Amino acid sequence: MKQRREAILEGARAAAKLHRELEIQRVVEAQASNVDVFGAIVRQRIPLVFRPLEGLLGAFLPTPGIIVTTQRPLSVQRFTGAHELGHAAMNHQTSLDDETMLTRSESSNWDYDPLEAAANSFATSFILPQWLLISQAERHHWTRKDLATPHVIYQLSLRAGASYQATCLALLRHRLIQPATFEAVRDVEVKSLKRDLLEGHQLENWYPDVWLLTESDEGSMIEGDSRDAFVVRLKENSGAGYLWDIDELRSAGFLLFRDDRLIPNAADDIGGEVERIVGARAGESRVGHISLSQTRPWESAEALSRLSFAFDLRGKEAGRPRAERRLVAA
Repeated sequence: MKQRREAILEGARAAAKLHRELEIQRVVEAQASNVDVFGAIVRQRIPLVFRPLEGLLGAFLPTPGIIVTTQRPLSVQRFTGAHELGHAAMNHQTSLDDETMLTRSESSNWDYDPLEAAANSFATSFILPQWLLISQAERHHWTRKDLATPHVIYQLSLRAGASYQATCLALLRHRLIQPATFEAVRDVEVKSLKRDLLEGHQLENWYPDVWLLTESDEGSMIEGDSRDAFVVRLKENSGAGYLWDIDELRSAGFLLFRDDRLIPNAADDIGGEVERIVGARAGESRVGHISLSQTRPWESAEALSRLSFAFDLRGKEAGRPRAERRLVAA
């Protein structure tokens, strides 16, 4: 019987192999997006469907075929899909996977099925490869010290399309944080991180995610849910007459719940940059593109800076995968 470590290494190797075959790193880094789990399943010609499942998160059938629940959020659907793809990539037999799939990666119990350990390792490595974590850190100028802080881990998890807990585990496995740090951050209440970002603004509940967007997100693909909140923080050189034009947010149907400027207190900062903080929510399922620019309103000159990003806020999947429809449309 395989030892747990051997199973974990097998899963990681299988994930890296499929990354190479599908050229996933090149696509993800070019689009500043997450790993398209469902697109990978479709490209492997494995039938995939999303259905309500009683007591299960997903299933793999060696015919082959993959079923993923519609009763959990997109991040859980993605991990489940990657787990089942791992079973397929490693030629496993039928697997019916329940809630324990989400926690067994952290278990110290050596007795559970090594095939499930390998599939979980595949899922973590496939969704959260080291190169993706490093690429996002470089894009946002996050240092190793930053990666040890819950607020940064949470924002990293959103961009990777993974849960906060799965991202903590991936940082540990890739040795980007220390074991002691992992123990300190793994159980942080994500709701508290959302509250900090919203600075007093209340949501109807705390299920939606809260994205912190900056100029570092230029050219990114944001994949979330229509209920998510966005806090956009931008450096604005208003002392020189430059202002951010945020009308495109409104034109795209976003509802603004905040628009403030933070002005430095220090006397030597007079006339320098201020920080523009805009809060927005989509309110309904939307797909589109936003392009914000910082200009002098009375000039037609080139913008001083921009923040452009694509977004897909359709949330969790149901029925046939959207990746399949995109492939047919292409």
